[in-house]
Amino acid sequence: MALTYQKVTTPTAEQQQLLLLADPSQQLIASYLPHSTTYAASDVSGLAGIVVLCPRSKRVVEIMNIAVSPAKQRRGYGRQLLEFSREWAIEHGYRTVRIATGTTSLTQLYLYQQAGFRVVAVEPDYFPTNYPQVIIENGLTLRDRLVLELPITLPDLPAD
Repeated sequence: MALTYQKVTTPTAEQQQLLLLADPSQQLIASYLPHSTTYAASDVSGLAGIVVLCPRSKRVVEIMNIAVSPAKQRRGYGRQLLEFSREWAIEHGYRTVRIATGTTSLTQLYLYQQAGFRVVAVEPDYFPTNYPQVIIENGLTLRDRLVLELPITLPDLPAD
């Protein structure tokens, strides 16, 4: 099922709940939203997902937050959000899409790698340093963060 995308300036309560699914820190979300571009994705029955894109340099854009409504997961919407992000990056002249996730975020890590992202860095103890609460995911304590990147190859880019 195809998604439609709408730019968001101030997230609604429902959109905010999706953001918190991917990032449990309201404080961190508030720190990156003003410098980012946010899109809500909808299907025929309403809000399906959300993605937040933040420029890191002239050539790199980072997906700061990406979430699919729990009731709509396992329908390919995560893949569609990643593809939307890649296309948005191409249209805006970026050469790399970056995303980060926890080492215990096994489903997300699998999805990102299926979409062509590759691990480029490990940030040890990122979560204990940046989050006041202990995060347990898949029965494991979340400690380290993986940074993945998707290079945008020249055939993907529009001619200059």
